Amino acid sequence: MQDINRLEVGMTTQIGTHQVEEPEVGKEYVRGFDSNTWLLFTEGPAEDRPVVVRIDSIEGDVCHCTVTRKLS
Repeated sequence: MQDINRLEVGMTTQIGTHQVEEPEVGKEYVRGFDSNTWLLFTEGPAEDRPVVVRIDSIEGDVCHCTVTRKLS
């Protein structure tokens, strides 16, 4: 995983499957507060999160993701 503060919409990154709560291709996730855990995205709690990522594929223990939203 790259520094999330440097990620921009459209960039790709990788997250370990152990960091994602119930990883599923096509779903969007936000990082939990004070942790490295990524949680399923819902409109409400993401308002104050820096980025939202979508899982494009899962290979072994790695989720390949694309940044879909970023707070300005």
